[in-house]
Amino acid sequence: MKTDLKNQKNFEEEARTVNILTFKRIYFIFTLSLLLFVLLIFSCGCVDAGNGDEITAEEPSWNKDNLSHGSNVNPDYSTVFPDDEVQVINIKISPENWQMMLDNMTEIYGESGTSGTSGMHGPNTGERNGSTEINLENLNAQNRNISGVMAQEMSNGGKDGMENEITPVYVTSDVTFENLEWEDVGIRFKGQMSLRESWSKGSGKISFKLNFDKFEDENPAIKNQRFYGFDELNLQSAYGDDSLMRDMIVPKIFRESGVPAPYTAFYRVYVDFGEGPVYFGLYTMVESIEDTVIETQFEGDSGNVYKPQGQGATFIEGTFDTEAFEKKTNEDEADWSDVESLYEILNSDLRTQNSEEWREELESVFDVDEFLRWLATNTVIQNWDTYGGNCRNFYLYTDPSNGKITWIPWDNNYALRGGMSDNSADFPGEKQGLLREIPGSSAGEMQMNMPENISPAGVLTKENKDDFGQGMGGNKGGGMGNSLSLSLDDAGDEWPLIRYLADDPVYYEKYIEYLEMVATESFEPQKMEELYTRYHSMIEPYVTGTEGETEGYSHLNSPNDFTESLDELIDHSYSRNNAVMAFISEK
Repeated sequence: MKTDLKNQKNFEEEARTVNILTFKRIYFIFTLSLLLFVLLIFSCGCVDAGNGDEITAEEPSWNKDNLSHGSNVNPDYSTVFPDDEVQVINIKISPENWQMMLDNMTEIYGESGTSGTSGMHGPNTGERNGSTEINLENLNAQNRNISGVMAQEMSNGGKDGMENEITPVYVTSDVTFENLEWEDVGIRFKGQMSLRESWSKGSGKISFKLNFDKFEDENPAIKNQRFYGFDELNLQSAYGDDSLMRDMIVPKIFRESGVPAPYTAFYRVYVDFGEGPVYFGLYTMVESIEDTVIETQFEGDSGNVYKPQGQGATFIEGTFDTEAFEKKTNEDEADWSDVESLYEILNSDLRTQNSEEWREELESVFDVDEFLRWLATNTVIQNWDTYGGNCRNFYLYTDPSNGKITWIPWDNNYALRGGMSDNSADFPGEKQGLLREIPGSSAGEMQMNMPENISPAGVLTKENKDDFGQGMGGNKGGGMGNSLSLSLDDAGDEWPLIRYLADDPVYYEKYIEYLEMVATESFEPQKMEELYTRYHSMIEPYVTGTEGETEGYSHLNSPNDFTESLDELIDHSYSRNNAVMAFISEK
């Protein structure tokens, strides 16, 4: 009997043990299954991050070899930068992010629309259709005031330059193109004078910068996201350009002259900031220098990219300032030795004591031939808003394959016209060389559209224009608002890269050779007339046509400005060809 009770007790103990083990197994299996389920959900990228706009995932939802989004593909220039059509891009920004962008701009520049001027619908303060006589004394006073302010800003060194470099806030956006979507793309406003002036006039047409993996740390699902092989792209608003073609065309002219320059294309831009898609107007998409230009147009792409600006980047002896040479690559490396070497050699005593040795040393650190090509091209087409007129709107790249610094032009919306004043050596007798609209009241806005016939005594004329055209800091030519003469005689020591090379007989002879090359090949007038006409016809429906720019989203004072701009560009190309041929014939 005792044995039976003992056996029964053992049986009950074993049963309890089995039940406990069974329960533990079930609990373990359940917990493991739940954990695997949660991991599966996260790996699919299906968990809401909290605000409905962002998705958290461990891996991108597309393969790195994906042609549209992947990072392991070559840039697709034919898709992103077509030459024969106008593309459409849609950008969606949440109302909260859009307000963040606007608040940031208000913090930087003050309230929008405070200048009292506006876009296509606003008053024409330039008096284009009004009186053709303008008092020279007032005109001179305005020009001296603007030049003085600009000179003051330049004298502050690399920190300020022409104007403090502004980097507005980035926010996330969704970009749609050709029925494909890119999520959490970084977007911000961009520009300097154009940004400030557009904002102060209350214009909605402002330039943008897109960065397709800017927020990859916040959202790993977009790690190394690309737009057909491109990481960064710029949408230029054509501020100050009635033709809306300069940013599109000028880089092409430079490339055909043997100068590295970004590719470009026309885009109709729609932005939805919570009220449905709004047509922001016709823009020019511009390739980023530090992204794909150095990758596709140079032997090596790991060198330093600089965006110089200000007095500290003029190359005047003793002015070198690291803050004037903003690094766009290798930012963590505090090394500016490549630029410092150029400064040292350029200003070396060898220049006047042993020119042959000086040229040899200079060419070891600087692509002089390419710079002379740029100088000839820039002087023929006329562009005052860069080195030789203003110390900005160019990049420098040190190609690691040869250790040489190369000059890369940038931001060409003020090219293809004479500037605020022209130079008598090149004056062809056409209207294009004169200041063609007085800077408005909005903080130094400069639009080159002045009435054509200005003649009586006391007003601006061809004969007395040199009394008006004072450059930066009071120097004639090569200053604020002035394009350089073909002879380069007006380029003073404040622009040593130009002055010292022009003073060297070997380099000056090569420069003259390139002037003729530009005038007869890359900027040949009949070719340019065909190109201008084709592009003008291509974009007209989206500028002034039924699908054109609308009130508040245009920099045009009137649709007629766009129409007239075609003849102005064509006339300019022929007049510049005549000027170059006449200049060369005298050499």
